[in-house]
Amino acid sequence: MSGLNSATIFKVNGEQDISFSLPIYKYEFKIMKRFFLFIQFLLLTIAASATAQAPDFIYIDGMRWELIGRPVCANSKLYRQLEAVLPTKLSTTSANWDGFTAYWSIKQDVLYLDSIRCEYYDIRTGQDVGECIPADTLFHVFKKYVAGENIVAGWLTGKIRVGKGEIIYCDYGFQRNYEEEQVISIKKGRVIGKKEYHNYVIDGFSFGNARDKSELRKLFPIHIENYPELANARGFYFSFRKAHVDSEGRLVKCKVETFNPRLAAELAQLFKAYHPWKVWYVNGEYRAYGMLGWIIPYFLDK
Repeated sequence: MSGLNSATIFKVNGEQDISFSLPIYKYEFKIMKRFFLFIQFLLLTIAASATAQAPDFIYIDGMRWELIGRPVCANSKLYRQLEAVLPTKLSTTSANWDGFTAYWSIKQDVLYLDSIRCEYYDIRTGQDVGECIPADTLFHVFKKYVAGENIVAGWLTGKIRVGKGEIIYCDYGFQRNYEEEQVISIKKGRVIGKKEYHNYVIDGFSFGNARDKSELRKLFPIHIENYPELANARGFYFSFRKAHVDSEGRLVKCKVETFNPRLAAELAQLFKAYHPWKVWYVNGEYRAYGMLGWIIPYFLDK
């Protein structure tokens, strides 16, 4: 089984709304029912674990930024030592599985861990209460990296990303982008490079903004007579394997997957002929909005 070839046509079949394009025959309805119950369970499970995670915070030249990640977790040994001193009544949420928020700063090109704040539920007041881990406890956990009265993030080598302003894209975990971002290169706790970006959205059409299920058929009319397998079908699914856009919202490179290679090629040509598409400009590159990673329905009925 490859691509979308095995299950991409949805048909009218008596009282059944959706059917595989493969012959399932006698037990088709029972199998489909179990399949969709499984898919529903899977989607609910993914949704529960795919929440956007709360950021840490970092001060750079007196300005507070959101630190899009959890650098304190970069060293598994340190993280286990930190977990051992966290409050036992720590409150965790789907947006903060660690149950704490770290505060950082960069001064004279050195990255410091300033404090870690935890929240827990106070049963007496019925409210969440926040408190910082005592400094002497933090110094004990990170004793190898203490310099004077500071904790230098000497365990960290790599890149950190910080942002502020409006969020222009948000997905699960730390996959989001802000209007203003900096990508900062760190080597053993010291800043060795930095790039600054101003991100924005170029308005245009996206599949998620279709007004109704017939809009794709009107904007991108296919030669349905060339595909007899679509006779009596309500529609089909397709996805993008490649989608490169430019600054004017044109789809300059495009590879589509669906059940029929000729139909995939026809769709690709239609999509490339259309503009403008909605585009993200993120950290120096243009990205297609809502194309890669999605399975998209194309309805043939009204």
